[in-house]
Amino acid sequence: MACKKQSPSPSRSWTEPIASHSPQVLYKDSEKKRREIEVARIMKIVRRDLVANGPGSVKMVPVDSDDLWYAYNLIAPGDTVLAVTVRKVLREVASGGRDAERVKLKLEIKVEVAEYDKVGSVLRIRGKNILENEYVKIGQFHTLEIELHRPFVLRKVVWDSLALDTLNQASDPAASADLAVVLMQEGLAHVILVGRSLTITRSRIEASIPRKHGPAIAGYEAALNRFFENVLQAFLKYVDFNVVRCAVIASPGFTKDQFHRHLLLEAERRQLRSIIENKSRIILVHTSSGYKYGHFLLYFWYSLFDFSNE
Repeated sequence: MACKKQSPSPSRSWTEPIASHSPQVLYKDSEKKRREIEVARIMKIVRRDLVANGPGSVKMVPVDSDDLWYAYNLIAPGDTVLAVTVRKVLREVASGGRDAERVKLKLEIKVEVAEYDKVGSVLRIRGKNILENEYVKIGQFHTLEIELHRPFVLRKVVWDSLALDTLNQASDPAASADLAVVLMQEGLAHVILVGRSLTITRSRIEASIPRKHGPAIAGYEAALNRFFENVLQAFLKYVDFNVVRCAVIASPGFTKDQFHRHLLLEAERRQLRSIIENKSRIILVHTSSGYKYGHFLLYFWYSLFDFSNE
């Protein structure tokens, strides 16, 4: 899988943040903003029983508003959704009149329309009931409201590649990353995964590095090596070259070069095949700081690479 760097604009440096014109994930809302996830949250998948390009169902629990967004993109007309809901019913009373009562019941509806309410953090799904009970007949319309921490079951006749990709992103956002970034300076490093629609900070490594002068030089080198080893362990844990196309090591000064040298030497010494076989996909970039300052710079790096499959 090629990782081809494109030529940056001559009027823009590698370290200059860019305007917010990142590519959008082409789901139902083209205005969806890019997100930065500091702590990777995941949709809770309770049960998954499906066949690729075939029928099946998934029981899931949305834990934040992003999960509702993923569910909105998963649910299509013709699917069925099973969930506990509340419906107002009329009961006859002894006086001969009728009393309105709200009852909790389980319904499965065949989807006609789905709407995502970002402000209210709720997903509304309207369709006809296909699960008969004493209150709602088969064929009656009902609107399910899927809220946070409320389980539901989604059934599809065909789980195509787009639906499976969306499901995988919902349960593991890192699966959609194309680029890994180690953003560092002496004593501080971030391991970040960058994709088309999100960035995920996987690890933050901090260490106290003594000054590089006089008798403290031995302590400096030992502390720096320990720091590099911790960054290496995070790199091995979170950078999967079967998923990402490239890895960028970025820093001010020569920290990136020193860590890159440490990375390759240790890879040879320990026979770390994932690094040895992919060292050509590790790229060094100068930046002014090891601190994160927004997703614009990360996207700028992302935009310099061609992640096409060609």
